[in-house]
Amino acid sequence: MYIKKLSVQGYRCFSECFEINFRKGLNVIVGENGAGKTSIINSFRQLFIDTESGSYSVSSDDFNKPFKEKSIASDSFIIKVEFDNLEGPEPIAFLQWSDATNNVILNLEVLNKELRGRFKKSFWGGNSKSSQFDVELFDKIHCIYLPPLRDAESKLVNGRQSRLSKLLKFIEADQIKKCKKAEEQHPLEKKFKEFNQSLIDDTDSSIKKANKLIADHLLEAIGQNFSQSTHIQFVENEFSKIVENLRLIFFPKITTAEADQFRDLCQNSLGYNNLLYIASILAELTLTKEESLYRLLLIEEPEAHLHPQLQVRLLDHLEKVANEHKVQVIVTTHSTVLASSVHLDKIIHLTKNDNPTATPLAECGLADNNLSFLNRWLDITKSNLLFASGVILVEGIAEQMIIPELAKTVLKGKEINNIEDYGVSVINLNGIYFNHFMRLYCNITGVPDVQEDQVGLNVPIRCAGITDLDPDQFYYEEDTSTDTESKDKPEKKIKIDYKPHEDNILEGKNHALKLVDSINTSDFARLFVAKFKTLEYDLAMESNNAKEMAKVLIELWPSKTGDVKNGLQVIIDDDYSEITYEQKANHAFEILKRVDDKNIGKGYFAQVLADKISSEEIKLQVPQYLEDAILWACSVDKSSIEA
Repeated sequence: MYIKKLSVQGYRCFSECFEINFRKGLNVIVGENGAGKTSIINSFRQLFIDTESGSYSVSSDDFNKPFKEKSIASDSFIIKVEFDNLEGPEPIAFLQWSDATNNVILNLEVLNKELRGRFKKSFWGGNSKSSQFDVELFDKIHCIYLPPLRDAESKLVNGRQSRLSKLLKFIEADQIKKCKKAEEQHPLEKKFKEFNQSLIDDTDSSIKKANKLIADHLLEAIGQNFSQSTHIQFVENEFSKIVENLRLIFFPKITTAEADQFRDLCQNSLGYNNLLYIASILAELTLTKEESLYRLLLIEEPEAHLHPQLQVRLLDHLEKVANEHKVQVIVTTHSTVLASSVHLDKIIHLTKNDNPTATPLAECGLADNNLSFLNRWLDITKSNLLFASGVILVEGIAEQMIIPELAKTVLKGKEINNIEDYGVSVINLNGIYFNHFMRLYCNITGVPDVQEDQVGLNVPIRCAGITDLDPDQFYYEEDTSTDTESKDKPEKKIKIDYKPHEDNILEGKNHALKLVDSINTSDFARLFVAKFKTLEYDLAMESNNAKEMAKVLIELWPSKTGDVKNGLQVIIDDDYSEITYEQKANHAFEILKRVDDKNIGKGYFAQVLADKISSEEIKLQVPQYLEDAILWACSVDKSSIEA
């Protein structure tokens, strides 16, 4: 049994009906701040009694109120969950929550009418408010919520509500019932009684002496008639009192250390105390199989106070517990470490807008090979796309470094003039892998030799892909320098480097070009292609960019003299007001050749070029395809850009 769907309307950031689908076991909700992750968690807390922090009360802030002038809060909110995969006794147990087709549904409505500081909650099962409702069914649901800012230490200290005492009471519940029925003491109670009695009986004990001194002074002070008997002992003899006074202590390694080497939790790190706290929660959930038909664990930001390796280990263990003990775990996170370590079909993307949208990535219609590829390739850096407001996918490190700087030129004159403040992430794919990544944002259909058509949900944020045209690097022409007309001599051809320009553009060989038509008719994705060749080549073909790029190259080139320096100097000295397309193509070809040279390399050149653009040492004209990609990802209308 698990919750397959949550529907919310009028609650917090959800003005219209919001729906989110869940799966069995582990569910990881990702998205940018303010997208509604906490509101989803709190929706569950409104429905169920959280055994860790108690009932979650309604406040006036829970009713949706749009962020606009003279807005009015919603007159009510409704929260509904639908259960699925009921097994064994579950269909019968939850019969009163079933509709006519035996779907188990729990509804909650809260009217925005406050009475003596309270808002009345109305629950019903199925689809009819008038149906009989058994509130005792809530006892069959075990819900635990862990907030993002957890005070793990205070939860683990001794006391009636401590995690340790709760766990021990769960473990010994059956034994306690047996002892009560037989009117016997619990074995732990017997041991403590015997220990305390030994303290009383030990004639050499300072405790016995202190007790006698207290009794004697009391007798002398108030007399025989009013005096009382006293005992000095460690704890009471009742089981619950004993376990409530026990403390959890720690040693920093798994070892057989002496008891006196263990320390109080106040000396432990926040991260490890957090893990101890979660471990105690999981221990409790695994013990409640018999008394609870459904168990739900809600955790906000499990990564709190944990270094990356521990984050991954914790999430792996949460998934293991979820699968082996049939616990539904719903996690919200901002951690790219967690997002990159969990299988893609466990992730639910939440989009921030006026009406938040939840997209389970398992419902994007990805084929097995797409899923397999993305699960391998979504590392910590690439998983940034799951938290972005917009995405720019690029082929390599050069684009990743240069495009954010070029964006400042494109967005010049806007109040926001950098892509970071638009929430846009530039993701380096390290290759031409748009066929896999773009499928998160659009359905790719009708593309020969790719795979079957895709039908599924799309993550509703703008995604711009930037790719090279990649035409042939060279072509062949007939060699006219010798006499080839003789029948005895074969026809000779010479190899010529291809240098594309406005009057000489060949068809691109990039296999991603097949995707353009399908991608560019979608709602959220576009693939932008270089006009001539590659990023560096196309940059050099714009205006007098070649001059500025040659200045960078001449600084980086290791030798101070020679043909390379001389060639770059020619590019710098050229008159770009008179230059022909062919001459500019020659310059662009030379620049690309030197950038690709082992003496420099694309990554190093891009880093230096980006630094010089950032410091405004140089200014480059942005090619049209890059400008279009930047504006698309930022959701900026080109007409709104000031000259």
